[in-house]
Order: sequence, then C-alpha cells, then structure tokens
Amino acid sequence: MKRGWSSLARLSPWILISGLGYAAIYVKVAVKPVPMTQPLIEQRDQFLGGVNDGGRYWFVGQDGGVLSMDEKTRRWQREELTPRSNLQGIAAGENGVLVAAGNDGRLWVRDHGGQWVSQVLPVGDVARKLIDVAFLHGNFWVVGEMGALFRGGADGKTWTRMREPEDVAFNRVRPGPDGSLWIAAESGRLLHSADDGATWDSIELDSESLQSIAFVGDAALVVGNRGHVYRSDNKGADWKLVPAFTSDNLFDVAGSPNGWTVVGDHGAVFTAGPAHQQWQRATARTLGKSYYMRVLASANESVLIGHTIGRLAGDGSYEPWPQGVQP
Repeated sequence: MKRGWSSLARLSPWILISGLGYAAIYVKVAVKPVPMTQPLIEQRDQFLGGVNDGGRYWFVGQDGGVLSMDEKTRRWQREELTPRSNLQGIAAGENGVLVAAGNDGRLWVRDHGGQWVSQVLPVGDVARKLIDVAFLHGNFWVVGEMGALFRGGADGKTWTRMREPEDVAFNRVRPGPDGSLWIAAESGRLLHSADDGATWDSIELDSESLQSIAFVGDAALVVGNRGHVYRSDNKGADWKLVPAFTSDNLFDVAGSPNGWTVVGDHGAVFTAGPAHQQWQRATARTLGKSYYMRVLASANESVLIGHTIGRLAGDGSYEPWPQGVQP
C-alpha cells in the first residue's frame, strides 16, 4: 500500500504536466473581448486650437486628439488622427472642409464626407512646427516656425509657399480691414499684406513675441508675452502700447461688437468693452487655473480653449465643456 502511494506521488507531477499540455493543444477557450470606452476628456489632454464651422465646434490638441460638439444636440465625439502628433490649430473652409495643422510640418484635411487625409508641407529639416491655420478670403493659410507661410486652395489639397524661410516663428494669421492679412510673430514683429500675400510689410513693435491679433472694424488688438497688448484705431496704421493689466503671457485675443476677450497663461482670462479701456479679469470659480491658448468669441459668449474647454457667458459665468467629465 505504501509502495503504491509512493509511486503515485512520484508520478503526480508528470500527470499534471501532461494534462496541461493536452489542454494547451486540444482545449479551446472562448474569450469575448470587452471594448474599452475612450473617455471624452483625459487628465493628460491639452487642447491647442478650435473652430466653429457653423453648426459644430471642433477642438484639436495633444497627440492627435480631436473633440467635436454638435451645437443643436450637444452631443460630443472624440477621435485621434494618425500618425499621432500634436495638433496646433484647425480652420473651417467651404463645403465642410476642415484643415488641422500640427508638428513636423503635417496637415490633416477633412472633406465633406468626413474622411481625414494627412500630408506634409515642405518646411525644412529643423523647427518644423505648424502653429496656426485660418480660412481667409477663399483660401486656407498656414503659418509656423522658421517663417513658414503657406496658402492652400479651398479644398486644402494644393499648397504654395508664400515667403522664403527665415529664423522667426509666425504665431497667428488673421484677417484685417479691406481684405488685408496680418501675422503676429516672434520678436515683436507684425506682418501685413494688402495684396493677398504677394508682398508683405513688416512692423516692429517691441522685443516681446506677439502671439495673436484681432480686428473689429477699424479697431485692432495685438497680444503677446509678459502681458504686452497693443491697440490700433485706424486699421493698423498706428499702434499704441496698452497700460499693463497683467504680467502673464497672453496667447490669443478675439473681439466682437460687444467687446474683447484675451486669454493666456495661469488661467488668465480678461474682458473689456468695445473701447478696450478697462480690463477685468474673469473670476468664475469653475475657470481653469492652467493656460488658455485660444478664444472663440461671438456677441454673447466666448469659448475658451486650453488644458480645459468651456463657455464664458456675457454675465461672467463659466460652463466647463463637456459637462460632468472635466478633469
């Protein structure tokens, strides 16, 4: 009896190994995968650009992230564009065409059928970031590092370089009065074209980098680093430094007939009336404390875009977007 148990004990490991081998070869285990739901907003998200195409908001940012919201249904969607790269800006053209610009000279074009197609602009071997894109006077315009300035057709498929490369970053391209084009750039430079980009005049304001520009009629504001703000009341012919109301870097400005909104670092959000004489800091409790890179303004509200996204109403209240899922 003892011999039998002893033999069984010696054989039991081999019996176990044989059973596992049989199971590995002949036994098929059915596994039903559970899909992972992509959250709309993640803690690591950083949104760097946005646009309203007339019925839908689009926001782009870090690692190819694209977030959109239907204005009527308030339904949100999220997608990631490949190859994955930071998206710096997005613009809406005609017939539902969208163009997003990002790092490494890369563009993504979305046609009216909803398909995104990637392409690379010839930006050289260094400082290849495309910083901003806008749809102006029937064409898409893209600006970026090393003097990158490209004009594309309304379909976003064919692009022409409009200036030779130079060691300066073009930060924003925006429309001005009488069909003019304006570029806010590094080292206090403003560029202005009155002939659809064929020739450019340069204005030197100061040594601080200028980040954005906006016109409302003949009036304009330029914002930049260390809280520098310049204003013009005569279509950009003359510029005056606005008395400082913050020392934070200011990244964007937008205007409407009801007033102006500027945004920047450390949650800086300031508003002023049409005469831009007195600036007030937005103090809503739900405002983000990190940076805001862009602002989209209308007569009654402003949409703030940065580490968080939200709607700043005319009464000063702030609604984070999407509701309930902000980090």
